[in-house]
Amino acid sequence: MTCLAAAVSACLLLAAPAWAQSPTDATAAAQSAAAVPAMKDRTDAVTLQVRGFRVRDVGHYPEAGIDPARMQAVADAAFAELAQGQPVVALRFDQLQAVADAVTRAYRQAGFIVSTAYLPAQTPGPDQLIEIRVLEGRIGQISVQGAARYRGNALSAPLRQLQGRPLRKQDVDTALLYARDLPGVSVSSVLQPGQKDGETDVVLVASEAARPYVITLGGNNYGTELTGRYRAQAGITWNSPLGLGDVFAANYAYSLVPRQSQIGALSYGLPIGSVSGLSAVIGASRSELEVRNGVFARLGLKGPTPIVYTGADWKFINTETLQLQGSARYLREQSKLSALGMQLSDQQFDVAELGLSLRRTDLRWRGVDLLQGSVRQSLRDRSAPVDQISPGRDSYFTIARLAYTRLQYLTRTQRLYFKFNGQYSDDTLTPMEQFAVGGPDSVRAYPVSDALGDRGYYTALEYHIDAPGFADAASPFNGRPWRELLELDVFADHARVFAANGRLAPASFDAAGVGLTFRLPQYANFEWRISAALPTGARAASDGRDDARLYTRFGFTF
Repeated sequence: MTCLAAAVSACLLLAAPAWAQSPTDATAAAQSAAAVPAMKDRTDAVTLQVRGFRVRDVGHYPEAGIDPARMQAVADAAFAELAQGQPVVALRFDQLQAVADAVTRAYRQAGFIVSTAYLPAQTPGPDQLIEIRVLEGRIGQISVQGAARYRGNALSAPLRQLQGRPLRKQDVDTALLYARDLPGVSVSSVLQPGQKDGETDVVLVASEAARPYVITLGGNNYGTELTGRYRAQAGITWNSPLGLGDVFAANYAYSLVPRQSQIGALSYGLPIGSVSGLSAVIGASRSELEVRNGVFARLGLKGPTPIVYTGADWKFINTETLQLQGSARYLREQSKLSALGMQLSDQQFDVAELGLSLRRTDLRWRGVDLLQGSVRQSLRDRSAPVDQISPGRDSYFTIARLAYTRLQYLTRTQRLYFKFNGQYSDDTLTPMEQFAVGGPDSVRAYPVSDALGDRGYYTALEYHIDAPGFADAASPFNGRPWRELLELDVFADHARVFAANGRLAPASFDAAGVGLTFRLPQYANFEWRISAALPTGARAASDGRDDARLYTRFGFTF
């Protein structure tokens, strides 16, 4: 937290109210006789007979371990250490202050970084109890500096929810993490004394990206002979077009050799400022297939697959080591296919989906866990009555999906990845809902979507190493070390798919291979990836190939 030490020191100067530091004319006579005078009049040469302490103005924060009973126990323990078993003991003012400091430390250890316990001017009664008061230090005004495209309210929204509450480091850090999740801007904070006694103001300093948009260009060979083996891709992401932290994205891919398919997608997300981490989303995608070459050209196969959706995402836990996000979607999906001018199928469903995702940083074992789970439920079947593609499909279905990735750091330049992705359903599904095996993100020795199943899973183990043998050597690319540019990996893939009705035998897929990734961050974030894999099991690929299969992609980000 920027300038934290300076801010805390400044706030401590205001920790005790003015009446506790210097008496007014009206109270001067009374305070001159007080056993505990104003701060400026205290001296360690004077002692006071003390039987104990009474702690006041403590709030209830059970999640932080702070409440009146616990703070009283802290003061009692500090007094017991000074008294050494005596019911009444003579204490100097510095010893009295030490008891108050123990309460302050308890607050600070709980994250209340400007809270201060102090001794007000007082005259103890016959009970010989000294009063300690706590100034918890509440959050005052929130201001924003440095924002040009962003509206100040959008950046300060997570922190505004803390106004009037005691300043606790964990709460402020979490609010800053939400602010830093906003696209195209980085945010830091400065604490400064508030306009009112006992308050600390927070200044957010925003640093916006040079441009509000990001453009991506690239290509790959992730297609097939039916859809087009090569693909050209372009995309644009416009960060905060309304100044609210919203995001608009558009992507398009066009197949080549042969030119038989294309896909486009649009999406828009808008944060809901009243709830940190909550955003509304809406989007659509459409793919088109028209077979004009190859063995199926005479059939005139063609058909669109449009999908529209709306919903919300809520990151309800957001710390540096743990993030949890829930999602809800309502989708309307369709897949049409025709041949020789006749409609073969027109599958249309309304679907609801609930999801949960987790990201955890494992500091103890130096790893990262990524977990995603979702449940999809069809709500309405609007399909045409005749379906020659999936005649036995169920009109209503339930699907459970689970994905897990573990990134395990071994050394500075070596990592292990474990991946699992699976789907389960008791229903007979349409192809657009089935689990697909094969391709650059599945078993890499097989073509894309080589097999489909109502149930299935895919798992992989990968070993990655950065520039083995010359990781720290300077490259000819602006002297960057090779470990930042070159990455090699070896991997093993396994997958299995099943039919829910049991009419087809389960199919297993196995492969092993190697990969290489080359990056040039200074040249429009250029990245090139290539992998080669061979089947290691008995399953033959649908295209009849049994040699090494290469998948490659490249991309620029501007």
